[in-house]
Amino acid sequence: MNFSLNGTLPLLALLIAGAAVAPGLATAKDRKPVEFESAAGEQASIQVPPLLGPQDLSRLLEVADPYIVDIRNPKARLARFSYGRGHLPGSVNVPYGDWRKLWSDPLAVPTDAELTAFVQSNGMSKDRPIVIVHSSAAKGNFGSAAFVYWILKSAGFTNMAILNGGIGGWKDINGEITKEVPTIVRSNEVVSLDDTWLATHEDVDAVLDGTSDAQLLDARPIKQIMKDASLDGAFLLNGEDLVSGEGGAATSDESIFLKIKQADLDWQYTDVITYCSNGALAAIDWFMASEIGGIPNVRVYAHSLKARAEAEKLREKAATN
Repeated sequence: MNFSLNGTLPLLALLIAGAAVAPGLATAKDRKPVEFESAAGEQASIQVPPLLGPQDLSRLLEVADPYIVDIRNPKARLARFSYGRGHLPGSVNVPYGDWRKLWSDPLAVPTDAELTAFVQSNGMSKDRPIVIVHSSAAKGNFGSAAFVYWILKSAGFTNMAILNGGIGGWKDINGEITKEVPTIVRSNEVVSLDDTWLATHEDVDAVLDGTSDAQLLDARPIKQIMKDASLDGAFLLNGEDLVSGEGGAATSDESIFLKIKQADLDWQYTDVITYCSNGALAAIDWFMASEIGGIPNVRVYAHSLKARAEAEKLREKAATN
């Protein structure tokens, strides 16, 4: 396998060599501007990187009409949390809670019909780049955006980005804000769930009973782990450590690389299953390793510990009836 971080150097070679710094990796502030070429009538040909800076989004808007999905609450009291208090022009509000409802059944994953209905009703199409905007009120908000990104990728979308820094980053560059709500035009997109990046209850059970050699990666902070212990044999990589400050922005590429390396997993040999309490922090670990680090064999235990406990109760109840 050939792993790479932003396409600059094979990650596997760096892990073996024990390199302290990966040459050519820029910090978040020093990343070179993304250049977008206009392709009239061919939105899908304009590819966005997984992380899109506010200035890059501004340039993208000059040559394309991306589908901007704002995952904030429509009527939250605090402006930064609230879509209704101001958002990017043309952005569609699909609150994070709606995405979580797709995983509300602790015993089952979303059906293709459910995914398709969700995508169509919100006007999503693979013909346009998708940019995900979060509230940027806390580090965990990046996790919400990463979970949405993961769902979209698992539904077959290949051209998506998280707005680095969320709505706060956009406001920092004095980007245009409006309260006008766009009309959603229903799409005809038909999707199906690709389980390449998905770990189920059964996959985790197989690791715990020794019938799978996949590695478990706990993405929670220590304070949560002290309250609710890690699964047996799990490694640790706090997803919040990969996000800087309180603004919900990714840390520098170099820092991401070092954190991934220090997790001390056998990334190059076996699958990695990342989990947390509800899937959001696990999605950060997945996003940074898979989409930024280029490591292909990382999966998200989307139901994670909360749904795992609920599933156990339901199974026990069914067994006694």
